[in-house]
Amino acid sequence: MRKRVVTTRLGRSERGSAIVEASLTIMLFLLFVFSMFDFGLSLYLHQSFVHQARTGARYGAIHPDPVAVKNMVLYGTPATGTGNGLNGLAPDSVTVTRTGTPITATDRIVVTISGYTFTWITPGWAGNKTGKPITITMPVEY
Repeated sequence: MRKRVVTTRLGRSERGSAIVEASLTIMLFLLFVFSMFDFGLSLYLHQSFVHQARTGARYGAIHPDPVAVKNMVLYGTPATGTGNGLNGLAPDSVTVTRTGTPITATDRIVVTISGYTFTWITPGWAGNKTGKPITITMPVEY
């Protein structure tokens, strides 16, 4: 018994076309999956850093010591730590300043996180990316 090969109107064989179509669609599917992973990781890191900055600013509203506030942002505790902080946040990326006149309504603590990086794995966009600066301002209690 001979196998019958399906041919088109012009007489060409259609064998192997499913593999070609599958390879084209799998590339688009994987690009979509990788880009969703990268977007999720970027969003997670940004929101995590916003939370860390807010936590540090809240601590600084009561204890306006810039060094303790920076440690609070980096390590989650006012005690001095070493190395990178939570989620790989580098100490150079965190800036804490106190603005305004102390013991008045203009006294503010400003926490800025800038220059943090994350790595994308999506083909075509892969590499280290730098996130947008995050600035949180909180009035100091007096």
